[in-house]
Amino acid sequence: MHNINSSHSALRGIRGVVTAVFFLLTLFITGCQPTNQPTNNLPTTMPTAAIAAVVPTLTPTMTPTPLPSTIELISPSDGDTIDLGQPINFIVSASHPDGIRLITLTSNGQGVGLLQNSGDIQVEMNQTWTPEYAGTHEIIAVVTSRNGDTLATEPIYIRVVDRDMMARNAPIWANVEANVIDLRNLAPLEPVEPTLLSQSELRQRLTSNYFYTKEEADRDALVLYTFDFVSRDYDLYSLSRRFLGENIAGFYDPESKEFVVVSSDDETNALEQWTYAHEFMHALQDQHFQLGLITDASAGFEGDMALRALAEGEAELVQDFYLDWGYFSDSDLIEIFNESNKLYGFAFVSDPGYFPHALTNAFIFPYTTGHDFAAALFNRSGWDGLNAAWENLPQSTEQIIHPDRYFAGDNPQIVTLPPLTDTLGSDWSLVEEAVLGEFYLREYLIQQVNGSEVDTAATGWGGDRYAVYWHEESDDLVLVLRTAWDSAGDASQFTAAYTDYTDGRYGPIGQSQADGAICWQSRDATCLYAAGTELLVVRAPDLDTAVAIVTTINEG
Repeated sequence: MHNINSSHSALRGIRGVVTAVFFLLTLFITGCQPTNQPTNNLPTTMPTAAIAAVVPTLTPTMTPTPLPSTIELISPSDGDTIDLGQPINFIVSASHPDGIRLITLTSNGQGVGLLQNSGDIQVEMNQTWTPEYAGTHEIIAVVTSRNGDTLATEPIYIRVVDRDMMARNAPIWANVEANVIDLRNLAPLEPVEPTLLSQSELRQRLTSNYFYTKEEADRDALVLYTFDFVSRDYDLYSLSRRFLGENIAGFYDPESKEFVVVSSDDETNALEQWTYAHEFMHALQDQHFQLGLITDASAGFEGDMALRALAEGEAELVQDFYLDWGYFSDSDLIEIFNESNKLYGFAFVSDPGYFPHALTNAFIFPYTTGHDFAAALFNRSGWDGLNAAWENLPQSTEQIIHPDRYFAGDNPQIVTLPPLTDTLGSDWSLVEEAVLGEFYLREYLIQQVNGSEVDTAATGWGGDRYAVYWHEESDDLVLVLRTAWDSAGDASQFTAAYTDYTDGRYGPIGQSQADGAICWQSRDATCLYAAGTELLVVRAPDLDTAVAIVTTINEG
């Protein structure tokens, strides 16, 4: 399996857990920057006569200007290329009015330099470090003052290259690139420089850059639990760390432009050439289209998942053609088949203690359903259809699952929810609010409903919005899911399926309410409200709370 690095959300799927590091590191660094507060702009001069009248005999005194808090990574420079085995000279200049206690340097999250100081207000650090592996290194310097304040530099990226390895593999890489250019009819705008990493080196890299905290994982697990995807005590943090590096054959990072193929040695075998074709397609997407939007969280997880499906689907389609066009010998194809079965065994799929099916399927979705989407674009208009899709990006997983909805321009409806803190009380906090989307709606229903009914019920999705609230002291949760449907018939089909879902979860004890809702009560209460082409699902600790929430939403 291949991977593009990017951002994540609570319902991120496994890929988001694997690659959250790059986006989270960016957030971490940005979060460390001081906020520039406005200052009062006082006049600096007065009329001469006025000055003479006020202070005729006093000599003005100068107030010293406090030294600002600064840190600058003077050397190396962003974009520098270093040969593997060559020492890197780090020069860092820092100042702090309270005195400097510590300056630290990290490369891809690992400490590579340290300077302790007794409290000077201005310090220059000069140290050398020799990288142990090739590839892109993200360098950050942090100064810590005597009172514990910290200030970090913006990250710079340096590239460490193994010249001998690159020379050995250059003819193979050039051949693969020429083949992809030929079959995709798309030439690179600038050269790409790949790196080969072993599986252990990849895992070390991912572990070093892993900024997904236990607190974040625990809050995400709350969201997953409200949709019945995991148990309440599910340890998402430990299991996500256990997954790092598995089933990844390579990746391309649009932010750092890093292009990595996982290799068992320093020679690119047939399977790795096939992987190279996939990742080279991502590099072409980044240079020609809008692949960088994957690192932009503004589209939300639903939009990001649709974009990822387009990107991975196209790269998978290129791999299909790469096999069909005869670039591999029969012995190469046998090697690819045997080695890919070993690599892509997905042990976590069959291990019930691993990831739940919803997250496993989310990991696979961009490659499988995304491939079918890309194939539909190609069958309709050839590569021009893929080019056009990058200009008119898919907006939802519905469009990926149903390409005809994309062709028809059926974009998601905007659904809103009012804040519920006043209704629930100040002790309740909003854990997450986002779009669920057709993909996760299907994953939600399939836990209790058969596949054909799920397909009927989910088709016709128009849009949605969900919110999860949590009362920390009692550990109570509230889920609100508001959905919009293309027609009243589509809404009725979902109503029937969700009734079956809740009957399966609670037992057939649904009770009709005076306001037209159907509610199920057991350890908590779940109510389904229908109104034309809109449906509202509320899960709350008790029926009274559910009714109060519905009243707030209806009034909003």
